Parts: sequence; structure tokens; C-alpha cells
Amino acid sequence: MMGLEGPNRIKEFTFRIQEIPTLPTQKKPIFDIVGTNQADEPILVEVQQNASQIFIDRLFYYVSRTVSVLVPEGASYRLPHIYVLSILTEDLFESEPDTYFHHVALAKNGRPFYRKFDGFLVEVDKFREIDKRTPEARRERSERADMLRFLIDLMEEKPFSDDILQNEMYAKFVKDVSLEKIEDELLLREVDDMTDIKYEKESSYLDGIRDTQRENAKRMIANGKLSDEDIAECSGLSIEDVVVLRSQA
Repeated sequence: MMGLEGPNRIKEFTFRIQEIPTLPTQKKPIFDIVGTNQADEPILVEVQQNASQIFIDRLFYYVSRTVSVLVPEGASYRLPHIYVLSILTEDLFESEPDTYFHHVALAKNGRPFYRKFDGFLVEVDKFREIDKRTPEARRERSERADMLRFLIDLMEEKPFSDDILQNEMYAKFVKDVSLEKIEDELLLREVDDMTDIKYEKESSYLDGIRDTQRENAKRMIANGKLSDEDIAECSGLSIEDVVVLRSQA
């Protein structure tokens, strides 16, 4: 998914709740998948199933806590390279309807600055929509695109051909996401452990505010008397968001 090759290629990964140590009074970062590459540098994977305005804040909190535990007392501050992959099943970047893959790096004056952090955000549903509206001959042909098509079929519980299941990684995915052998009580306990109730409530509250802002902006667009800049200022949305809403009107 991240296109890592050579010494950066993934060596191993684990599908289980990965809790990062914290102080008793701090939130506990929990990644869905944790791995390392050939250089033993950490690769952190987080799956976000619901749209949330504070998801990026939560993701960077998780990353910062992970970075902090990489330096034990008395050790050098020389940090390993850290990779973060976030797989999003909701459209997080509405103002970029034609871009589903986002590479995040730390920059100074528009140029790479700290080269030991690479973040990758992949919008699965947006990829599906882009794929649907693109003629067959022009669709993306890459390992990433093939993997996303596989994940979409997996989520939709479509049957797989024997050829696909010959791929060891794809076969492992099919096996690991199967819930046939998981007891309901065990599943509920796992979900409880993975859910931050306060985060979910705060996300819902902020999403409600954003929905109101969008509805107000739509009414102002329909009225036809205000510019995009004025609508953005009055509604609290960004100009980019207003432009997208106007294109959908």
C-alpha cells in the first residue's frame, strides 16, 4: 500500500490490539496493526471506519506517543524512521474528489525538512468511486490499486477465485477477517477495548456542527447573493469546502 521497497520493505506485521505504554493519566494509543521493515523501523497502521473531524488529531497523538517510547532514558535522541498508514473507509478530504492517496511529510518552506516521518492516508471509498467512473482502459494499474480492489471485495463479502487466494498475503487477509469462529461475547469485549467513548462522542458532536455549517452554506449558495469567500466566512467552512458544495449544487 505504501510502496516500500528494498530495506524499507515490511518484514513482519501483527493483527492485534497494539497498546502503546503511557502514564496512568494519559490516553492510551492503540494501533490496529503494528509492523517493522527490514531495517527494524516501526510501521503503524490505523483503520478509521467513520468520518471524524478530529481523526488527524488522534492519529498524530498516537504517533507522538509511539515516538516518545522509542527513546529510553539515557539513550541517544537519534530516532528511527517511522511510517504511518491510515486506511480510511470514509471520505476525509471532500475538497479533493479525484485524489484517494495522500502522502504526508514534514516540510519547511515547501521542501522536505524532517525525513524520518512518512504518513500515508488511503481513502478506500473514494478509490472505489474513482475506479467506477474511470473507463476500464484508463483505470489505475498498480499493486496498491489491486490491493484496494481486493479489500473492497472483501468488505462486500464477494467470493474470490483460486488464483487470488494463491497469493499468500491475500489468503491471510481472508482468513484473519473471518468472524465465523469468534464468539459474540469475545467480539464485544474486543470492541469495547478498542473504542474510546469520549472520542466517539466528541467526533459526533463536531460532525453535527459541520453538518449544520454545510446546510447553511448550501442555503447561501442557493440564494446566489454571496461570494464563496463570504459564504466561507459566514458558515465557518473553508473556501475549498464551499467550492465543492457549489459544484454539487
